[in-house]
Amino acid sequence: MFGKKSKKTEEERNESRVGIFEEIVDNLPVALFAKDASDDFRFILWNKKQEEITTIKSEDAIGKKDSQLFSPDSAEYFREMDEAVIKKGRLVTIPEEIVDTEGAGEVYLRTLKLPIFRENRTIVVGISEDITDRVKGREQLEKLNRNLSETNRELEVTQLQLIQAEKLESIGRLAAGVAHEVKNPLALLVMGVEYLSSGIKPDDPNVPVILAEMNDAIARADRIVRGLVDLSSNRKVEKESTDPVELCEHVLLLLRHEVNKHSVTITKKYDCEDTTIQVDRGKFEQVFLNVITNAIHAMTDCESPELLISIRSETLTNVPRNEGARDAHHLRSGDHVVIFEITDNGSGIATGDMDKIFDPFFTTKATGAGTGLGLSVVRKIVQLHEGRFSLTNRQSGSGACAKIMIPSTPKSLTKGPFPQTPGADL
Repeated sequence: MFGKKSKKTEEERNESRVGIFEEIVDNLPVALFAKDASDDFRFILWNKKQEEITTIKSEDAIGKKDSQLFSPDSAEYFREMDEAVIKKGRLVTIPEEIVDTEGAGEVYLRTLKLPIFRENRTIVVGISEDITDRVKGREQLEKLNRNLSETNRELEVTQLQLIQAEKLESIGRLAAGVAHEVKNPLALLVMGVEYLSSGIKPDDPNVPVILAEMNDAIARADRIVRGLVDLSSNRKVEKESTDPVELCEHVLLLLRHEVNKHSVTITKKYDCEDTTIQVDRGKFEQVFLNVITNAIHAMTDCESPELLISIRSETLTNVPRNEGARDAHHLRSGDHVVIFEITDNGSGIATGDMDKIFDPFFTTKATGAGTGLGLSVVRKIVQLHEGRFSLTNRQSGSGACAKIMIPSTPKSLTKGPFPQTPGADL
């Protein structure tokens, strides 16, 4: 009597255990399935999450093979993976696989597969996590990144077009001055040719002098024309090692007529020996051309217009860390830089215009006297060179100061901060 009761209780316990196991399996947050490799890889386990992912009911899956449930490509892939798992004899992780079903379409899974070997039977157990949303999100993000990259490329093209437009405007403003500068060398050449054509004696002492002057005139005209051609060229940013002083001096040569026309006195302070910068010469000449021209025009009403141009090399110190900076080329303490400061004693910047000076097409000049692209283009060119550009009123006296900071490559140790010059405060 007691034995029968005990036996019945044991059966009930076994049934209870089976029921609890089935309930646990069906309520797992991951898909769980098992295949009998000894019976042509037919399914022997298929939980509720597996039903949810594949939209195939357990009763329709148990006893079936992959080829009876999935597309031929998917079924063939699953069989290859199962056989590989058995061959390795250990747990295998499949980071991403696709289940192609008629009901659910393509479903992306991250699957773990484990072989279980019994006496005459081999079971392949699989645990799958549905990562479809993650994959779709990643694909969407990649698409957005591609679109963003394409937009950035289009923006770069537009920016280069704006730079070119302002460059052509600058060349137009330079035309008269350049013509004047070229006319003088040509006049020397004409006079030299006339003298030589009039007949000369073999021992004429003037001949070497005239030939030297003609060579100088040709070289001068060549420099001006080449500079204008380089400035007008339309190309992407192509950096080369450049002497900052030589670069600035070349622009001053192009602007000599403008400087003389307005009777501007230029003071130069250079302290950047053995230092080079990596810049696109043509585009950076455009920067100096715009900044210096603006400074000259700002001094139109000055009785004694004065321009101070200082160039110094420096190692940055105490630069605040910009935690939110998205610029990968944010200048930091310890960076070597060349600093250009162009200070005038003109009218300065009106308080109401300070926040608008870098806006495209904003200008305080008369209609037709400027495009309003100058400063916005200047700042963009400097940014393309991983540099910084600022324009502020002087703290003492009238006028403004433009400051350009560009990463540099010192050939020797920098000499430290350059003493601030009177009237060049930022």
